[in-house]
Amino acid sequence: MKTNEDSKLAYVLLSPVLLYLLAVMVLPFGWAVYLSFTNKAVGTPATFIGLKNYIDLMKDSLFWKVAWNTVLFTIVAVIGKTVFGMVMALVLNEKIVCRNLFRVLLFLPWTIPTIVSVFTWQWIYSDVGGVLNYILMNTGILDHQVGWLATPNLAMFSVILVNVWRGIPFMGIAILAGLQTISKEMYEAAMLDGAGAIKRFVYMTLPSVKEVTILAAVMTTIWTLNDFEIIWLLTRGGPSNGTQVLSTLSYTTGFLNLSLGKAIAIAIITMPPLILLINYVTKRSLSSNE
Repeated sequence: MKTNEDSKLAYVLLSPVLLYLLAVMVLPFGWAVYLSFTNKAVGTPATFIGLKNYIDLMKDSLFWKVAWNTVLFTIVAVIGKTVFGMVMALVLNEKIVCRNLFRVLLFLPWTIPTIVSVFTWQWIYSDVGGVLNYILMNTGILDHQVGWLATPNLAMFSVILVNVWRGIPFMGIAILAGLQTISKEMYEAAMLDGAGAIKRFVYMTLPSVKEVTILAAVMTTIWTLNDFEIIWLLTRGGPSNGTQVLSTLSYTTGFLNLSLGKAIAIAIITMPPLILLINYVTKRSLSSNE
C-alpha cells in the first residue's frame, strides 16, 4: 500500500518535469489564449476585445473557404497516404528481388528535408522546362504546357500529391510492421482451403493490420492538419486562396498582416479536433500496452 511518504517522494521526483511543462507549455499557451481575446498587432499594445476576433472569423467568408480547403486537403491526403501506404507495404512484404533496396528507396521521401523535396517538386511542376509537362507532352497525353500551380483546383491537386508522396513511407512502415506479425502458416492454410488473394486480403490481412493502420492514419491526420511547409513553399496559399489552409492563413494574418490576436485565434480554433485526435491516439497506444 502506498504511504504518504511515497506520494511526497513521487511529487518531489516529478516536480522538475512539472515545472518544465509549466514553463514551456502551460504559460505560453495561456498567454496565447489571452492574446486571442485582444486586438494585439505587431508593435502595438494589446487591448482586450473579448470574442471579437472569433466572431469576425465566423462572419468571414474567407475563413470558411480556408476551413473547407483544410478539410479537403486533409481527407484526400490521408486517404491517399493510407491506400498507397497499404500497397507499398503489401509489395515490400513479398519475397521480391532486391527487396531491401526497394525498401530503402521507397522510404527516402520521408527522410529528405521538406524544403529540398518541395523545391524539387516546384521544378517538376514548372510550366517552363518542368519535367511533368515534358513527359506528358512527349507521350502525347498533353498537347500544351499546363500550369500545375496556376489555377486553384490544379494547385490543390498538386499540393495534395506532394503531401501524399511525402507521407506514404510512414504509412508503409507502420503497415509493413503489422504485416510481419501475421503467421505464414495462416496464409498457407488459407491457400490450401482454396482462398484466393482477394479473400486472404479481406479476411486475414486487413483484420490483422486494422489497429496499426487506424493508429497510423490518425497520427497522419494530425500531421496533415498542421502541414504548413509544403503549401507555403509551393503556392503560399494561392492562387486566389485556392490552397490556403488554416495554418497558412494563421501565418499570413499574423506575420504579413501583423494581426497577432486574430492569427492566434485562427490557430486556437484548430485545436479542438487536434485534441480529440491526440486523445484518441494516446488511449489506443496505452490500451495496446496493457
